[in-house]
Amino acid sequence: MALSDEMNQGEIDWTAIARKLGTLQENGESGGSKTAREAVAMIIGSSNLRAAVDYYVSHKKGSELVRHVLWLLHPWCAMERCYGIYQNEKDHDARVDAIELLRVVADRRALPWIKGLLEDPDEGIQCWSAGIVDQLLWSHLVDPEECEELLQLMQNHTNKEVLERYSFIMEYLNERENYS
Repeated sequence: MALSDEMNQGEIDWTAIARKLGTLQENGESGGSKTAREAVAMIIGSSNLRAAVDYYVSHKKGSELVRHVLWLLHPWCAMERCYGIYQNEKDHDARVDAIELLRVVADRRALPWIKGLLEDPDEGIQCWSAGIVDQLLWSHLVDPEECEELLQLMQNHTNKEVLERYSFIMEYLNERENYS
């Protein structure tokens, strides 16, 4: 039996998913890569995606694959789980690893958290938080105007690595502007 056959325990109700995502209209249907990612996340399920964050933070075999699946999907529940680990976990390394993962899982919905993350007393948290800003801008998931306050905070930061990341981001944004 193929792995896909073993995993397929029931037929997917694509109509229900399309309705929930709002892609069905009276005169046709819509779609796109964003709604496709949301559909895959729905099929996988929130509890499985939150568990995937825990799996990654635990450094189990296959965690790099988990990281890339979460990166591809940008599921909100995974962003929330990363932030929840950061807020509630006592283990320092788990907190840092959760923010490192958030760096690639985040989309604009995580923007409100970043100021507090940059202000965290832990330098590792600060560095990965600057990486979130970098990744969001690099991936065109946010516009530079949305990050003005964060970039200003990074520009005046005491952490040398955050300052270096700020310089890298500004160089990238200037080059991007010159080529558009």
